[in-house]
Amino acid sequence: REPEFRVRTVEAASLNGLDVLPLREPADMDLPRRNQIIAGYVNKQLPLRVRVQLNAYNPNPAPATITGVVYTVMVDGRALGAGRQLAAVNVPAGDSVRVPLTFEFNTYKFLGEDAMPALRNFALGFGDPRRQRVTLQVRPLLRAPKGHLSAPMAHTALAYGEAAIR
Repeated sequence: REPEFRVRTVEAASLNGLDVLPLREPADMDLPRRNQIIAGYVNKQLPLRVRVQLNAYNPNPAPATITGVVYTVMVDGRALGAGRQLAAVNVPAGDSVRVPLTFEFNTYKFLGEDAMPALRNFALGFGDPRRQRVTLQVRPLLRAPKGHLSAPMAHTALAYGEAAIR
């Protein structure tokens, strides 16, 4: 059987350095926060940085080692970016471990050149467990005792705090 991977929690999410996890409604975007987002947009540098913990479960009788993950990040159903992160995490047989994953993408091109009116709304809802703004497609790269293998791409929505979203 193939190992199972899920996003356990989102530890941090920021847009141009602004913590966006607590922002849920327009009133949360006061003037200083709006100005921070607008400054990044005007400079064409609006990085979205997210740190998550993946939960990796190995249902097999032999241990495996995660050597990295290949991932695609989707925001509101549109691809934001893709990447690869190296890791060296041992997953014991029949057990699970946490695997950290951090990604950062410039959202300026994603938003487009005429997005100034939509900026405030874009920053909202990343930490709202009722909304599925961000989804993460993850394909872990594994090394088992008999050689290298690659798990299939797993589609999962990000988890917020104690609530897991699928």
